[in-house]
Amino acid sequence: MEIYRSWEEIPGNQKIVLAMGFFDGCHLGHQDVFQKTLALARKLHARPGVLTFWPHPMALLAPDIHVPLLQGRKEKEAFMEKAGMDFVLFLKPDQKFLQELPQAFMEKLASLPGLTGLIAGENFTFGRGRAGNSSLLQSWFSRRKVPVEIVRLLAEEGKTVSSTAIRELIQQGRMKEAALFLGRNYTMEGDVVHGFHRGSDVLGFPTANLSFTENRVLPKDGVYAARAVIDGRSYPAITNIGKNPTFGNSERTIETFIFHFDSSIYGSPFTLEWVERIRDEIRFPSPRALKEQIEKDIRKAEEILAAEQNEKRP
Repeated sequence: MEIYRSWEEIPGNQKIVLAMGFFDGCHLGHQDVFQKTLALARKLHARPGVLTFWPHPMALLAPDIHVPLLQGRKEKEAFMEKAGMDFVLFLKPDQKFLQELPQAFMEKLASLPGLTGLIAGENFTFGRGRAGNSSLLQSWFSRRKVPVEIVRLLAEEGKTVSSTAIRELIQQGRMKEAALFLGRNYTMEGDVVHGFHRGSDVLGFPTANLSFTENRVLPKDGVYAARAVIDGRSYPAITNIGKNPTFGNSERTIETFIFHFDSSIYGSPFTLEWVERIRDEIRFPSPRALKEQIEKDIRKAEEILAAEQNEKRP
């Protein structure tokens, strides 16, 4: 999959169909947009691609308002490639771009050589003050004989599927509900960094400490059944997120004990898959009491992970 960072980089000798949006999390609704982009591209014998933005526009419009993200840029790229997109155009939304009228954005789109079709969710907005929307886009391009397909919002169990709703569920520790909207378990990618070594030295459970960025959506503090994906292989695990009150940490950490794994992965990337919350993070009277609880957590996690695996089998 090719990555472009300006309008001018898109080749002009091929027909293209563009999906448009920020697509944080690439949830079920976004996946519907990608599938319709592929279908229209096949129909029109064009290349399917994505027009998106990085960083999030709110980072410039309202820097004091913190918008945690469900995916890093590389994670988003990987998912879009897996979804069948041929290319992604990442536009950097500076102040000039964000203050442009909707007309200016549509004229730039129309100037793209080979533009054959557009796909956007019904809640897609653009231009100064978010004055432009998918209906305006469809009306404006209909006069230029470029089809614009508007994808309706999806609903699961009576709730609208959205990045905002998924962020709230994850922050509440409701991982199974978040997975229902995402179409998969929530994952985080990062490097394994050195921690306090209490897992191995004090408790007998060596942990992998995942690095994470400030702008990432984090689950509610507690203990979770999880999976660690290392070199393409998935291992059952439990993860604790929080300040580990038994030892009085001052910083929030994500520590994962990986079952049946004893290799060193410090400095290596791995993917953490959050499956289900087991309990709150609590303060124990002693490391021994904590160790006994961890043993119970492991047994509970094994039950959860085995049950989920059975559900996935045909």
